[in-house]
Amino acid sequence: MIDSVQGTKSEFTPQLDEIKAMARQDVAVARERLAERSAIARDYVAREPVKALGIALCVGVVLGWLIKRP
Repeated sequence: MIDSVQGTKSEFTPQLDEIKAMARQDVAVARERLAERSAIARDYVAREPVKALGIALCVGVVLGWLIKRP
C-alpha cells in the first residue's frame, strides 16, 4: 500500500512542479498588472480629484445600499 502511494507521488511530481511554475508566473503577471493599474488610478486622482471623490462616494453609497438590503 505504501509503495503504491509513493509510486503515485513520484508519478505526479513533475506535473506538480509544472503547475507551481505556472502559478508563480501567473502571480508575477497579476502583480505587474496591479502595479500598472494602481499607477493609473493614482494619476487619475491627481489629475481629477473632484471626479475621483465623486466616484468613490457613489461606489460607497451603492455598496452600503447593497449590504443593508435584506
